[in-house]
Amino acid sequence: MPNDEQYEVNPAPPGSDRERDNEFYQLLAGGAKTRLLEAFVELDLANVLGKEGPMTAAEICKRFSLHPDRGWKFCRILAMCGLFNEEGGMQGEDEALYSLSDQAIRFFGVNGSLSYYFNELVYFWQMMAKWPILDVLRGMPVPNAARWPPPSPEAAEHLETWMRVTADGAIQTIIASGAMEDTRRLLDVGGGDGTIGCALVEEYPELAVTVYNLPASAYIARRVINDRGCSDRVDVHEGDFLEDEFPTGYDVIMFSRVLTDWTPSVCKMLFEKVHKALPPEGKLVINEAFVDGNNDYAISWEFRYIHYDTFGRRLFKEFEVYRQLFTDTGFEISRISPMTSDAFYSVVEAIPVKGE
Repeated sequence: MPNDEQYEVNPAPPGSDRERDNEFYQLLAGGAKTRLLEAFVELDLANVLGKEGPMTAAEICKRFSLHPDRGWKFCRILAMCGLFNEEGGMQGEDEALYSLSDQAIRFFGVNGSLSYYFNELVYFWQMMAKWPILDVLRGMPVPNAARWPPPSPEAAEHLETWMRVTADGAIQTIIASGAMEDTRRLLDVGGGDGTIGCALVEEYPELAVTVYNLPASAYIARRVINDRGCSDRVDVHEGDFLEDEFPTGYDVIMFSRVLTDWTPSVCKMLFEKVHKALPPEGKLVINEAFVDGNNDYAISWEFRYIHYDTFGRRLFKEFEVYRQLFTDTGFEISRISPMTSDAFYSVVEAIPVKGE
């Protein structure tokens, strides 16, 4: 009689040696996956396979000058990581067929057309991975480290391009929260190149937005705002929020994807400036990624920040840190809009405490 019995994977019992070993291998596998992802990006596999279709392991090895055995194993592990679909290959055949997985297409597009954001993340990782971590931790000067403010027009352009490419999730989160409903004048502090401001005035016909940013970014914002035809309702105010006070006359002041880069002491200083600038009936809005529910995202970015001395300690923060900062600066939370399916960000609205 045929043996129809199926193999089942039993979960590791809590506290068992197998659970301990699994947890440790998860850490090691994270490093292995990152190195594989680096090679995937450097070979531009999303573009090549997206345009040319599935290839056998032998074809991939020949096309990219890979060692036939090492290249075969590389393709196989990419399938294990979820970046490739694999057909065949049970016995290690050259004819094993590989194509982009649905996950790879979500990251990079069907032909690499969506690659900018994720490729940039990988390139930043590669830059930092070249530096010996212990030497960095002991104070080794880091070449090409991020500086604030951006030290050149080119650096500002790169920053604002990054923020523009990644703005859709932030925009959708703000709109979904309803935080801008009934708002007439919004000050968008650190508002990038005006992309979010333009999107908000297109969504809310009665809204006017002022983008507050450093001179180099303000120059870029004026260009973007003009190109999008929003100059009649989106303007620019040049300033340095670390040094300057905020302009008055706004019923809402917003930080979107700004506070995450700064320590609690800096955030407290910014909230104090907001409190001075807002009318009693005004509102402070933050649209930020909290550590809560975003642990891997926060770890990935915090690792980068180890190498960047400009921004200080304790950057990604739990919600409770922000709650305390609101209290300490005379605000009370009026509404919390948790993360949606669009992005890592949550929106918190706070109003001045009466009499403070």
